[in-house]
Amino acid sequence: MKKTISIITFLFIFSSLGLFAQWQGAGTEENPFKIFTVDDLNAIREQEDNPLYSALGPFGYNVPYTNIHFELMNNIEDSLTQKLCSKFGGHFHGKGHFISLNFNNSDYYLNNLIGEVIGGTIDSLRLEGNMFNSMGIFGAADVGEIDNLICNVNFTPFVNELNAKLYVFSAGSSADGVIFKNCINYSNINMPAKKYIHCGLFWGFAGNLEGMINYGDFNVETTEESIVEAHVFSEFLSVGTIKNCINYGNVTINGIPHTANVSLFTSVSSGFSFDDNKITNCLNTGNVYAKKVDYLGAFANLNAGWIYNCVNTGRLIGDKIAGGIVGENYEYGLVENCLNAGYIQGDSIVGGIVAVNNGGTVKNNLSLSRTSKYSVFGDSISNSQQQFPDSLMFENNFYDKQLLTQMSSPQGDILENNAAKGLLTTDITGFALQEILGDGWSYAEGRYPIPLGLENDSMALVAATPVYLHFETEDDYNHVDSVTKDFTVGLENSVVWNETYGRVSFDDEYASLLSLGYENLVVNLGDYKKEVYINILDIETSIMEESITKNGIIYPNPASEFINIKLDGISADKLEICDISGKLLLSQTITNNYQQIQIKDLKRGMYFLKIYDKNQNIKTLKFVKN
Repeated sequence: MKKTISIITFLFIFSSLGLFAQWQGAGTEENPFKIFTVDDLNAIREQEDNPLYSALGPFGYNVPYTNIHFELMNNIEDSLTQKLCSKFGGHFHGKGHFISLNFNNSDYYLNNLIGEVIGGTIDSLRLEGNMFNSMGIFGAADVGEIDNLICNVNFTPFVNELNAKLYVFSAGSSADGVIFKNCINYSNINMPAKKYIHCGLFWGFAGNLEGMINYGDFNVETTEESIVEAHVFSEFLSVGTIKNCINYGNVTINGIPHTANVSLFTSVSSGFSFDDNKITNCLNTGNVYAKKVDYLGAFANLNAGWIYNCVNTGRLIGDKIAGGIVGENYEYGLVENCLNAGYIQGDSIVGGIVAVNNGGTVKNNLSLSRTSKYSVFGDSISNSQQQFPDSLMFENNFYDKQLLTQMSSPQGDILENNAAKGLLTTDITGFALQEILGDGWSYAEGRYPIPLGLENDSMALVAATPVYLHFETEDDYNHVDSVTKDFTVGLENSVVWNETYGRVSFDDEYASLLSLGYENLVVNLGDYKKEVYINILDIETSIMEESITKNGIIYPNPASEFINIKLDGISADKLEICDISGKLLLSQTITNNYQQIQIKDLKRGMYFLKIYDKNQNIKTLKFVKN
């Protein structure tokens, strides 16, 4: 009998919802309430205290709209001017439509979309318009799931006499049951100069971020009294994961504040075991320019969690301690299968992978970019090995010694367990390191290894495209600060190479040296690029020495339309033009001591002119098509 009464009560409630609702539909998953207009949205706020729309939430008290479904039927172009509701435990399905916002209330509590998400879900929604005097879209998100929320809002942050604060997605602390996934931020964050400045996408975060993308730039104005907290994804990650997330945005701290704490993925990763806290398969291409920053790392400033299979290509310009992956690694911290290809700068301790080792494990990482100090570790690992003999492991951390001219650490290369070791480019690329680095990486001919899971990302592919400078032996090789021989470049994945100053000529994968001085090599793949600076100190064989010989001369050289060949006393039958790979491009008979050859159809680059006498003896001259 009681069971029958319960069923009748349940059916009565839902029939009542449909009978008295402000919206079309029944509020069920199968037949959600329909949102057509801004008035339909305002009705959510107006009915928030209606007990018909409230039920027991995840924390043991009633939450408005728990178990109730809404769906957006079209774009809302008339502006919503204040929040939907203070607390929301329901399900809002945007269906790919947008809501136009124009929040400009004197009370900043009215200038967020929802005050607190408690057990609810929001999906497939785009937000446009303006949010003035706002701390962010949600006051807090405690339990629930936010999926495919796209933010393209013009924000003006909350400010008062002392403070400026804006966290785009969530301004409150999040519980470990909340999930944000596949959300995109296009909004720039511009913070005025105040004594206390707080900004980012999230405040503290204890849930899971997956597939998040940030395109927004952070620009923070400061005074000498300013205390800055600027963090793209999270200020601190206490329990949870950041997975498959990408940051394209730059963080710029303008002026010199009193202090600044700046991070891209998290400032503090504070898990006490590897299962508590992970940052995995993440990419950063954003740059950081900040003064008064004590610690700076692309994925964590201070790490006691697990960071693996991540790639950084951004420039990190800090003030003191800076690491390409992590600023300081603690006893429980793990940094594994990560690639740094971004320039790292600091005034104190700087490492291409980790700056300061204070315990923890650092293994199977690659460093492919210069720093202002050391290419792998910023400090000596011997002190850490003595202090944490049981928990510490350093192994298989490599850098390209033809690309990076700094030592790997203050100790130099650490050969035991390959803790920090320089290799020639050809000893890193392709499958050369597969047996050493293992299955946490993706390998392919013609490129550096890429952390597994990121091998199809264009940004990672550009970072992994090599320059193969000349080498004779392990100890006799060209490097970027001393280039004296022609070289080759990687062409996998349809990348395109260009030079900046005209001192190098490309012909497919072949690069010919034309003149002395600095050159900037640029490789492009779609919208992504990488730059490699080289210093040409000598040319393999001077053009003039090759072209002005005892009995022959080529002019003009370099040339664009034609070359003249003057043969003083040479008995010659024919000539050939070959590219630097030896491919025959032209062959013709020599009829007199003066020949003019059209070269306008040749690509830019270095070529060889071969002159044959009657006995098939060859004289080889070099010229350049520009």
